[in-house]
Amino acid sequence: MSAPTVSRAVPGAASPSLSMADRFGALGREQRVRLMRRLLEAGRAREIPAVIPPRDPARRVPLSPAQHDLWVYDSLYPGTPALNLCAAYHFERPVDPAHLAAALTLIQRHHDILRTRIVADPAGELHVEFPEDGEFDLEREDLRGTGGTIDAAFEAFRNRPFDLSRDKLIRARFVRVDERRSTLMLSLHHTISDWWSFDVLQNEFAQAYGALRDGVKPPLTRPRIQYADFSSWQSELTEAGVFGSRLDFWRRYLADPPGPLTVPGAGTGTTTEGDGIANVPFRIDAATTAAVRALARERGSSVYVVLMAAFAVLAHRVSGAEDLVIGTPIANRAAKGLDQVIGYVMNAVPTRWQVRSDRPFTDVLTGFAADFPDLMANADVPVGRIVSAAAPERSAGRAPLYQWVFMHLTQQPSVTVMKEFAEPERIHTGGEHDLVGVVKDSGDGMEGSFGLRTDVFSPATVARWTQCYVELLRRITAEPTALIGDIDLVPEAMRGELLAASAGSAAPGPESLPALVSRWAASTPDAPAVESPFPGRSLSYAQLDERVARLAGRLVRLGAGPGRTVALALPRGSDWPVAALAVQ
Repeated sequence: MSAPTVSRAVPGAASPSLSMADRFGALGREQRVRLMRRLLEAGRAREIPAVIPPRDPARRVPLSPAQHDLWVYDSLYPGTPALNLCAAYHFERPVDPAHLAAALTLIQRHHDILRTRIVADPAGELHVEFPEDGEFDLEREDLRGTGGTIDAAFEAFRNRPFDLSRDKLIRARFVRVDERRSTLMLSLHHTISDWWSFDVLQNEFAQAYGALRDGVKPPLTRPRIQYADFSSWQSELTEAGVFGSRLDFWRRYLADPPGPLTVPGAGTGTTTEGDGIANVPFRIDAATTAAVRALARERGSSVYVVLMAAFAVLAHRVSGAEDLVIGTPIANRAAKGLDQVIGYVMNAVPTRWQVRSDRPFTDVLTGFAADFPDLMANADVPVGRIVSAAAPERSAGRAPLYQWVFMHLTQQPSVTVMKEFAEPERIHTGGEHDLVGVVKDSGDGMEGSFGLRTDVFSPATVARWTQCYVELLRRITAEPTALIGDIDLVPEAMRGELLAASAGSAAPGPESLPALVSRWAASTPDAPAVESPFPGRSLSYAQLDERVARLAGRLVRLGAGPGRTVALALPRGSDWPVAALAVQ
């Protein structure tokens, strides 16, 4: 977003040119709100700069809209670990845990958000407090001689819930595996972090730990912008009506939204608060990755758009739905300096897809690419406001508006820096949504994972979907104009497994109702089958069976058969059971 300049006189100096961002920063809170209202009224909303002014220290720090939405979720499902963002760092050399604790202490002092508690005043109004910082409380565990495993320790660690009003919303645990190996586990509540923030923290941790280990001063400074500045700015935007002015776009885009995305037979069919979480990893090979990148260049698009469109096609193929809404996280960090802020800044934007089996994949790709600029222009509206405006059908225990999410993460420099000391392992823990697809650039290939709620989907089924997704990428890059319904999603290896699993003697299926009637007619032909108060309308089993067979034969001659719909329009009477049995 370009920032127009305005002149301002400065005593004792020439009149420099001040950008709109500079002007906004120099104004007080109420002045900024009034100015934004005037810009909106004049139809000049795009002149509001992407800027994070310093907050008024005399005012309480409000929750951002995104934080408030997560607070509501946590209140609905108390004790859930679904909002924990977790990582583990595996060291293959001796480590002094004091250096790890000192590095985390330094980072906690630099980022106020890491000392956050969410509290309510006597009137019930929520705000944020930052207790005085001390030394980071690094938990410690020693597995030597206990028979315990690091996997079990991490599973217990990542499933520990946070109390938003009492706990610090970051915790770390150092686990010694043996004399040489150890692991640092890290867990942050989603209200104080997102995946971008995790990279900021990881990069600073690698720098601080490396310096402390080598006995030198860590090269870190406190960021000029804190998350409290961001949440206060969000409050100003809300008060000025900026977000409200952009909701018209979302109301049009999401008019008459589809119901929750359902995949018959893919899981348990039950829904709870989503505590059961599984993660299925997969890899996209170098050749397929190169083909995806080539298709993106050829279509004048991006790798993300190709990957996202393929994810939407997968959702269509497994569910049969043609109108889909899928969420995708947007970094939302265009403002200067916001890229170094730790906190829940990202916004999860709903994207709408029209996918039909009789249309080519290129139609899906072109449609999303055409929508993308408008989506990005309105992507800073908090998703809670978007959901309320769309007024979707709600289902108990499931996220409203969209249940599937997809994100593409580019190469992350912090991972490279961290690998100098340890092997990082990031775990998707969140259970707000039924399925979360993540694809990360990794060298000349890509790494992916599908995170799922085990109360909604079977892990074995989702594991097959990951293979189908990779096969889909191979097929669409080889023939992007192929009709979506004609694309073979089953890779050869899976085909062999499915054929092997289906081999053997067939299990007897349940007896059909017409067959049961025929068998009963053979053994008791004169027994009453259909009784009617009208003379001559009652039927014995023999009569019922004969009439059913005669009508069924006529329907077949007229074109009826498996998969064909036959409508019945009859009054109540003995003709109804005859017709109902004939069409089965």
